[in-house]
Amino acid sequence: MDTPDSVRLRELVVRAAIPLLGEIDTLPMARLADAAGVGEAELLAVFPDKDAVVRACATTIQADMVAMMDATREVAALDAVRRDQPLESRLADALTIFDAHHRRVRTAFAAYEQAMLDGSRTGASTPSTDVTAPRPTERQDRRIMSDLPEVRDAVARLLEPDRSRLRLPVEALAAAFLTLCQAGSRMPTEAHTPLPPEQVVDLFLNGALTTS
Repeated sequence: MDTPDSVRLRELVVRAAIPLLGEIDTLPMARLADAAGVGEAELLAVFPDKDAVVRACATTIQADMVAMMDATREVAALDAVRRDQPLESRLADALTIFDAHHRRVRTAFAAYEQAMLDGSRTGASTPSTDVTAPRPTERQDRRIMSDLPEVRDAVARLLEPDRSRLRLPVEALAAAFLTLCQAGSRMPTEAHTPLPPEQVVDLFLNGALTTS
């Protein structure tokens, strides 16, 4: 059974090992212990071999990815959108919330990857080209916002005041709106400028054809 001290030691080793995964197959346990600032005997007391370290790193990376993608604050923000606004304004506010979520996730992933790169550069050996350890960019147990039922429910609640004048149930329209919002990247690049939220909402509510 893990003790508080062993749990802290495992966490210390894992956090030190994650940036070194690129060279894990040739990395001595002594080097891992040194990176974590612990003795090799202490490391071996919680991780009998490097495979155990890699498995623990995989679990931690997956948990980190899930935490980065967590949309709890975005659901709260959606529920805080004023319902006395016109539907167009409510949906534009929702898309602004989604865009902020995308920026936050992208920034968190970039920082995570940079930390791994920085850690690898401090290693003495050359990173292996045949590494099976998980990377922070793997889509392991991560879901985009449009897949989250709690987000769809929050958007449906934004549509609810206008249920009587909508052509489809609010649940179906919430899913459609999220799909439209997730189509392609909402993040600007040199080659891509996303539509402003108001134009996306107009496209969703009024379609792509002109009235003439």
